[in-house]
Amino acid sequence: MRQITEIFIHCSATQPKWMAANSCQQKVEEIRRWHTGKGWSDIGYHFVVDRQGEVCVGRPVERVGAHAKGHNKNSIGICLIGGFGSDANDKFDEHYTDLQRKALDNLLEDLTEKHKNAKIRGHNEVSNKACPAFQVEEYLNGQPKATEDTEEGSSSTTPTGPTLVGILMGLLRKLTGG
Repeated sequence: MRQITEIFIHCSATQPKWMAANSCQQKVEEIRRWHTGKGWSDIGYHFVVDRQGEVCVGRPVERVGAHAKGHNKNSIGICLIGGFGSDANDKFDEHYTDLQRKALDNLLEDLTEKHKNAKIRGHNEVSNKACPAFQVEEYLNGQPKATEDTEEGSSSTTPTGPTLVGILMGLLRKLTGG
């Protein structure tokens, strides 16, 4: 088994409705097609978290990933579907759903239980990229957890997806190079 010292969070840089009618596994296959099209042996990420909160396996964890240059040997890569037009200083909720937050939190809990000394990082910490579209340290140290619907008699979860303002600001940044 590989010695895992880092867990990287990434984004697919896709629009919110990208492949919305497709399964998580179909999204993994599409990203795999992108990556093998670059000459890679497989999808670069070990896990993909879609907007419905489903977690799918990409590359087996036993294999070195292809997601954070210079850090792949001892790391695991997680890709969140979304993040199109993002900035590294955006907030999680500007690009991702509450279902993704819950799934990511659970996946990180499972992975850090198995790999106790692994540091959780964002791709933007080791590369000049906006990916994953938020500051991971800020997310881990104070982002509000998934919200529950407080309406009396209801225990359903209220999803909080990207805001229109967040999407428009991301697009504006992308168009202006800012």
